[in-house]
Amino acid sequence: MKNIYAVLDIGSATLKFLVAEISNLNANVLFVKTIPSHGVKKGIIEDDRILTRDIQKVIKEAEEFLKTKITSVALAIPTIKAKLYQSDSSISLKDDGSKITNEDILRVLRLSAKFKRSKDEEVVSIIPVRYHSDKGATIEAPIGEVSRNLIVDALVITTNKELLYPYISVVEKCGIEVLDITINAFACAKEAFDAAYLQEGAVLIDIGYKTSTISFYKDGYLQYLTVCQVGGYDFTRNVAQSMQISMNQAETYKIKYGSLDVTKGQNDIIHTTVIDGKKYDYTQQDLADILKESAYDVIGKIKEKVDVIDSAGKYETLIVGGGGELEMIDTIASEVLECPVRVYRPQTIGARDMSLVSTIGMVYYLMERNKIVGNYPSSLVLPDISNTMSVRFKGLTKTSSKNQNGKMSKLIDSFFSED
Repeated sequence: MKNIYAVLDIGSATLKFLVAEISNLNANVLFVKTIPSHGVKKGIIEDDRILTRDIQKVIKEAEEFLKTKITSVALAIPTIKAKLYQSDSSISLKDDGSKITNEDILRVLRLSAKFKRSKDEEVVSIIPVRYHSDKGATIEAPIGEVSRNLIVDALVITTNKELLYPYISVVEKCGIEVLDITINAFACAKEAFDAAYLQEGAVLIDIGYKTSTISFYKDGYLQYLTVCQVGGYDFTRNVAQSMQISMNQAETYKIKYGSLDVTKGQNDIIHTTVIDGKKYDYTQQDLADILKESAYDVIGKIKEKVDVIDSAGKYETLIVGGGGELEMIDTIASEVLECPVRVYRPQTIGARDMSLVSTIGMVYYLMERNKIVGNYPSSLVLPDISNTMSVRFKGLTKTSSKNQNGKMSKLIDSFFSED
């Protein structure tokens, strides 16, 4: 049976749902959908009932399209309130050595989470960065090697319990199990960067709706993580205010004509505003001027966060996220940040939207976890596995959640239990 996983990314503006089949270390997208989300503000769930309806809606559409039942999802949660820890732990095997197993890897990873932290924090991800056995250090799990000891350097990511539990709860209310969880920033990195960049150093700027996340990776670790209160909303708001139109209309113009290139369609009138009987015409150049001014402001505020990173300008720097879907934003970013900046767009067929980087990355995250914990059960089984190719062409080319009184979901309890 092939591994097919569903990924859910719940944002403040949009809800992204993707189903992909893992084949030969590649992700083949079978279904992808982005819809407006409701009930979430700046990463915090404020109305779980309306959000539940959104999730049920997109899952139902996926099930009807794929003609099967979806039983589980991998969940990408907001980076806001996440904290990072570098931890190392070790276990002793037999005195004369024994073969390292998946269970040994899990045991030492659980130990990595045994350190003092706030009672309001919950561990969401333990990511092995480097393994040490009798044969030396490696970034690959040394399963099957004979060793007397096993040491693991790990990245431990935590988040606030009051933020995390509602995300798990809202998924489980839909009758769906949560396979695994990580934060958006780490999921994005799994898609956007290869292992070399994560070792040598890389900066990722994820421009969202009202917030942007800046993350820095080096030596295999996510070393710096911060959130900036600017995003695609700022561009839309400035267009609405300048052209004196509604936010919905401003968003439509931004998406349709969105470019920072003031030479495009210079005299093409795209909107006329009438105020007190007087007409005001706005051209594509006017829109580009507004967006360009907004870009300097947004990237300028992001620069304040990037400047905290020592010698940030020498590292690979990428922009991802739906808020960055503006032509020439990389040019403005390169100028403001004073270093080469690239816009990253996924190369996976059927999921080349910048806003889908985290969902694709989550699939690759699961692929890596499979090597450590063993294969996750598939999120669904197609009625006839031979139909997988036709699905591609047609479409694109643990128990109920506990409350917030300190009790954990089955998912977290099972993986991070220290027993």
